[in-house]
Order: sequence, then structure tokens, then C-alpha cells
Amino acid sequence: MIVMIKYRKHILKQGLNFVLAAMLLCFSSMVFGQQPAELYKTASQLYKAGQFEQAAADYEKIITQGYKTAEVYYNLGNCYYKLNTLNKAIVNYERALKLAPQDEDIQHNLAIANSKVVDKIIPVPTLAILNAWDNFVSIRSSNGWALLAVACIWLSLLFFAVYLFVGFRKFSFSSGSLFVIASIVFISLAVKQSNKEQQTDAAILMVSNSFVKSAPDANGNDQFMLHEGVKFEILDRVGDWSKIRLADGKVGWIERSSYEKI
Repeated sequence: MIVMIKYRKHILKQGLNFVLAAMLLCFSSMVFGQQPAELYKTASQLYKAGQFEQAAADYEKIITQGYKTAEVYYNLGNCYYKLNTLNKAIVNYERALKLAPQDEDIQHNLAIANSKVVDKIIPVPTLAILNAWDNFVSIRSSNGWALLAVACIWLSLLFFAVYLFVGFRKFSFSSGSLFVIASIVFISLAVKQSNKEQQTDAAILMVSNSFVKSAPDANGNDQFMLHEGVKFEILDRVGDWSKIRLADGKVGWIERSSYEKI
């Protein structure tokens, strides 16, 4: 069963992230005629009433106003899933997962949506150590790693102040140095995770089906067919064509108009 939309009370559990989101909402309300907060509330009510198309339209408006969060993309994905629009549901779940890679609700609903995709792509195995590292980096969002880095910087300043004005020189200097090193590590992790979040070479097929060609030409040989909702990596672009690679290593060319970037 698909997990329902995330409401404002769910966001409240996210502490600082909610505060930052609220600040953005306040700023947006001064810039736009219709406030994103009001749209969010209206969209949630429409979803509960079963008016999924209208709810999706409101969530889309929120995104066009620049309020792009995991919750909004997740709820939008749920709307499209209810509307049986599999391709749009998957692309929005994927966008939500980029911003909240450890969110179990997003993972669950994305898995359900992917189970309905016709093409069952078996990924090429990767080294366990690389998977472990990637999972570790994804424990937090880029903002989460950045907040840890800021906290470590403040703690290091505190210990160095103790070193200069109070005493405990050996302990305070060692502790301050450790927090400086930790802040550098967390900044590096924040940059890496931010790069993943901003990655634009992954896409979802949005048309019902499409032949993958051997060359960037409509007259090229048909290599295999893909169906809506399948995910792939964009390798190159030539005119109106894109070279893609599937998770199982297959490579070919499809028209750029047939997919949407995550």
C-alpha cells in the first residue's frame, strides 16, 4: 500500500529544516500573490477529498514558485500515482529522494511505483565498499552535513577560546583541532551530497514506449524498446537525440522529447 501524503505536522518533526522552510514560505508570501503555505494546505485538503488532479496542480504551482522540497515532490508523486500517471509519479518520487535520500516513505512509494514499470532492469553489480560509502554519504542531506560542519566550527572556536583565556591548554587545543578536522570532513560530505542532489544526468522515460536506436537518427536500427517510468543515465546529446545508458549497461539513443530529467 502506498504511504499517504506528508502533512505539516510531519514537517514539524524535522526541527531546523522546518524552520528554514517556514522562513522561505514567509519570504515567498511577500513576493507572490498566492502564498505557497496556503497552496500547500489547500493541496493537502484536495488530496484528502480525492481531488488528485487539482491537488497536483497546486503542488506544481508551489514548485514553480521555487519552493522545492522533498515533501512537495513526494506529495506530488502521490497525486500522480493516484491518477495512474506512472511516469510523473516516479520522476517526482526520484526528485524527492534526491533531497531526502533516507526517507523511508519515499523509498517505499518509489519501490511500489517501480514495481509497475514494464521493464525490469537488473543493475550491474558494484563493489560493496562503494555501495557502503554511497549509503554513508546519503545518511544526511547536504544541508544536514553543512549544519554539522557549522556546529563543529563553533565548538572548535569555543575550545580555542578556552585555550587562550582559561587554561586546560593541552585538552582544549586538542579538542579544538579535532573539531576543525571534523568540520572539514563534514564540509566535504556536504559538497559531495550537494553534487548528487544537483546531478542532472539521470532521467525518466515519460512516453508510453520508445525504441532505443543504434545512432542519433530516426532511421537508425532499433536495438530494444523501453516503456514509461524506466530510469536511465544521459551520456551525450546530439541535436534532438540523447545517448543513454541503463543500469544494466545497455547503451543507445532516444529522442530528447521522450524523457524528463530528475
